[in-house]
Amino acid sequence: MNSRTPAPGTAAPDRPDGAVDPSRLPTPGDRVGWAEAPARIRVALGLAAGAAALQVVGWVLGPVADAPPPGFTALPLLVLLALLPPVLAAVAFARGRALFGASVLVGAAALLPGRLLLDAQFLVDPLYASRPEVTVVHSLQPLSAGAGLWPLLLGHVLGLVAGALAFGHRSAEVGTPYAAEFEDPATERAEDPGAERVEAPHSRPMAALVLGGLAGVALLARPYTSDNPFQLADGAMGGRVLPGVGLFALAVLLPLAAVFAATSGYRSVVAGVPTGLLAGVAAVAAPNVAAGLFADGLHVAPGPVVALLFATATLVVAWGVAAGRRLPDSSAKTFDAPATGGLGLHRAAGAVGLVTVAFALIAYLGRQLVLPPELPEPVEYSNRLFLPGALGLAVLSAALLVPALAAAARPAFTVALAVVPLAGVAALDSAVTATEASPLISAGTGALAAGSAIAAALVAAVLAAVAGSAERDDAQDGGGAVDPAGRQVNPVLAAPAAAAALFAVGAFGLPALRAPDFVSPGIWADFRLTSWGLLTALAAVLAATALALFSRPARGAALLLGAALLVGVRALEYPLTAARAEGATPGPGTWLALAAAAALLVAAAVAAAAKPHRRRR
Repeated sequence: MNSRTPAPGTAAPDRPDGAVDPSRLPTPGDRVGWAEAPARIRVALGLAAGAAALQVVGWVLGPVADAPPPGFTALPLLVLLALLPPVLAAVAFARGRALFGASVLVGAAALLPGRLLLDAQFLVDPLYASRPEVTVVHSLQPLSAGAGLWPLLLGHVLGLVAGALAFGHRSAEVGTPYAAEFEDPATERAEDPGAERVEAPHSRPMAALVLGGLAGVALLARPYTSDNPFQLADGAMGGRVLPGVGLFALAVLLPLAAVFAATSGYRSVVAGVPTGLLAGVAAVAAPNVAAGLFADGLHVAPGPVVALLFATATLVVAWGVAAGRRLPDSSAKTFDAPATGGLGLHRAAGAVGLVTVAFALIAYLGRQLVLPPELPEPVEYSNRLFLPGALGLAVLSAALLVPALAAAARPAFTVALAVVPLAGVAALDSAVTATEASPLISAGTGALAAGSAIAAALVAAVLAAVAGSAERDDAQDGGGAVDPAGRQVNPVLAAPAAAAALFAVGAFGLPALRAPDFVSPGIWADFRLTSWGLLTALAAVLAATALALFSRPARGAALLLGAALLVGVRALEYPLTAARAEGATPGPGTWLALAAAAALLVAAAVAAAAKPHRRRR
């Protein structure tokens, strides 16, 4: 260290002219610890610790009331698995690796939607949960949810919030190299060595996709084998809907999160996210392996073991890449999406959108229910909305893969994704109702694909939202952004947008068809599982119409077109499903959906013709 180099962790003194002397910036060996980390990351770690504590409380109290004992002494293992992600993140903070700690939380949170669905089966019917670490049943005596289920589920929700906070935090805020100019020396931070950029070979995302995909597929297999006829050992196929959809969600989210890590140019993200993924896979697979080893009448199945091996291989490959050759921060040869103006995120959202379309088509073509051979196959109507929705999403997803069209198509794509829960929740409602009515009926490929489509659509929506944030940041950096405070609502646009919003409330709140002795699910009456899909679609339309009033003309028009696609699919419900009820006639929801679609198209035309309000200088 020469006389002009400050001690690690100290700020570089100012030059007489007030600028930062670039020769006296912190060295690459400096650390970003708890005190220097942004408040958002500290909050994320606190929430993750609270989530782990709630999970521990849930396991101690027990998610099943008055249940038979577990197959082995599982509490120490469950507590260890719950504490593992926040402990790893806290150790990373203590060693000055804030970006690595945040990435661990992101990886662990990526699998929580699937784990939440797996644990939700305790609420529906614990008898079919197939969780020997909680209870091993020896009869068909009904079981009910216990006091520990609520803190357990709340812990998963808090973990998701912690992961979202960590994910939304830009890596540059944790301490990217100090090559940039500083406007205010008081804002300087010590550098996180994990923010160094690493070489990104083009084979890395493919390796992450293959290894993560194989680990996810392995989770779909049987968790163990059972000699106990009352202790079920169902995998994703042939079991109950919620666990099956949860396992499919894990199979989708695991490779997507691995590819996300692989496409980052920062060392801590490349290694941290797979570390959190391995902790999440272990939370699902390790109890099943332990049950096969230590529980009487249960035996180890290859699925969980293979999942752990491939998740470990994903981490080993990631650590090998993270230890590879470092690149200067200005290097363009990386897969980091923010460094490419958000184009990588647009492509990622488009790719996940196509995955969503594939699951939606499988849900449309596949059987929703598997019945015994002696029972006739029913005619299925609940999955028919998948076809028009998948066709619209396929066009928008393909547009995101074209650089010239990606930015214009992104708002419409984000809104149109709500068509997946609109169709998927209705399909799941039918499957859940049928499987609960008879133990001889199980969920088919179509129902499981519907749940997987919903999970993939959620991932695509997050990627599209982050891509929009990156796009706005790039516009601000280039001086081309429009000042939101200076935007004015076009009164000509406000009229059709308000009319469309009012029509949409009736379109999704009132029945799409009417028939004698037939009651459609609704929002204000006969609220059931399908109603959540209607609420999601309505919220998307209302949000799109509100945001369009304050958006740039092209973006506002795209939002309104995406909403028009959504209400258009709602209007198709009557012609596609009228045969399910004798004497069916169009309900008020159908007519109002057509009116909302017309109003949205008019509003989109008005928005596209408007002149943008530029920022005053």
